[in-house]
Amino acid sequence: MSQDCHESRRQIIKNVIQKHRSKFSALQEASFERGEKQLLEILGDDEEVSTSFPIPGFFIGILVWLFIILFPLIIIAGPRPNGNLLNATDLLNYYVPLFATLIIFLVNQRFVVPKLFFRRKYFLFLLVNALMLFAVLSMRELLTFMMVRTADESWSFFITKYAYSDLRGHFSISVVLSFFAVEVMVCAVCILISMFARQIIRAFIVREKRRATLQYELDFLKSQLSPHFLFNTLNNITSLISFDPKLAESSMTKLSQLLRVMLYQTGDKYITIKEEADILKKYAELEKLRLDESFDFAFDVEIENPNVHVEPLLFMPLMENAMKHCVNPKGKSFAHVVLRQQGDEIFIKVENSNFPRKSSKNSGGLGLTTLKKRLELRYEGMYRYETRVENETYIAELSVKVKNGLDKVSKFV
Repeated sequence: MSQDCHESRRQIIKNVIQKHRSKFSALQEASFERGEKQLLEILGDDEEVSTSFPIPGFFIGILVWLFIILFPLIIIAGPRPNGNLLNATDLLNYYVPLFATLIIFLVNQRFVVPKLFFRRKYFLFLLVNALMLFAVLSMRELLTFMMVRTADESWSFFITKYAYSDLRGHFSISVVLSFFAVEVMVCAVCILISMFARQIIRAFIVREKRRATLQYELDFLKSQLSPHFLFNTLNNITSLISFDPKLAESSMTKLSQLLRVMLYQTGDKYITIKEEADILKKYAELEKLRLDESFDFAFDVEIENPNVHVEPLLFMPLMENAMKHCVNPKGKSFAHVVLRQQGDEIFIKVENSNFPRKSSKNSGGLGLTTLKKRLELRYEGMYRYETRVENETYIAELSVKVKNGLDKVSKFV
C-alpha cells in the first residue's frame, strides 16, 4: 500500500508539472502574439474601415480637400471692381499656393520627414525641399505664361486680357520669399505632427509591452498556485501513509476530486465566488483529515449573489497559510474563516492560532508572496489587505470590490 501511494504521488506530480509547463508556455506565446498583433494593426500602412462608421478614411480626406478647394470659389465668385466675375489673378493667387502647400505637405509627411529628417539626412532633406520650391515657382510661371498667351482665345469667355496683364513681371523676390515661408511652415508642421504621432505610438507600444508583461507575470503567478498547493497536500498525505493507510487512501480520493475541479476552473480568467468557496471548502476538508478531533475549525460563507466573479484561487493562499501555521501539539489549535459577499464587496477574514514554523530557505512563503504579487501587479494601490497578530491569534483580511462581474479591488481606506 505504501509503495502504491508513493507511485501515485510521483505520477500526479509529474502530470501536474507537465500540465503547468505547457500551460505556462502557451500563456507566454499567446500574450506576446496578442500584443504584436495589436501593434501591427496600429502601425500598418493599409487603410482600414471603421466598423462603427463604415466609410474609408481616404474618402473623408477627399471631402475635406474638395471643401477647401471649392469654398473660395463661393467667396470670390461675386462681382469684381473691374466688372469681371472672376480673373486669373484671383485663381493663381489662391490655388497655386494652395496646391503647392498640399504637394509640399504630402511629400514631406509621407516621405521626406520620416525617411530623411528623422534619419538625420539633413542635407538631402534641405535639397529635396529646395527642389520642390523651385518646381512650384517654375510651375507658377509656366501657368502664368500659358494663361496670358491664350487669354484672347480660350479664356476670353469670362476673363479679360486686362486681368492677365497684371500677372506679368510678378516673379520677384517677394514671391520667392512668400513661397519659401510657406514651405518652411509646412515642413515645421510636418515635423511637429510626425514627432507628436511618434510619441503617441511610442507611448502606446510602451503601454502595451507593460500590459503584456504584467499579464504574463500574472499568468505565471497563477500557474504556480496549483503546484504549490499540490506540493503541500501531498506532503500531508505522505505523513498519513505510515500510520493510517485507509485515511491516506481516502485523502487521495478527495485530492483527485479537488484537482479535477481546479484543472477545469482555474484555467479561466475568472470564476464565480460560489466556485471559489467550494474549492476552499474542499481544501479545508482535505486538511482536516490529518488533524485530530480537538482542532477547532469553522468556515462561514455568506453569499448574496453566487454569480459574482473573482480570480481563481485568489483566497487560497490565506487558507493554506492558516492551516499550515495553526497546528500545535501542545496547545489549542483553531482556524476560523469568514467569506462574505454583499453588494459589490467580497470580504474574507482568516483567524488562526499562531504557531509559526521555523523558516527555511527551501520551504514556506510562496503562497502569500504570490498573493501579494498578484495584488500589486493587477491592483497597484487599489487593494485592501492587512495582517496582524492579536493575543497569539494571526488575523488576515482581504477586501475586494466587484463590478459587472469583473473584480476590482477597493482602495485601502
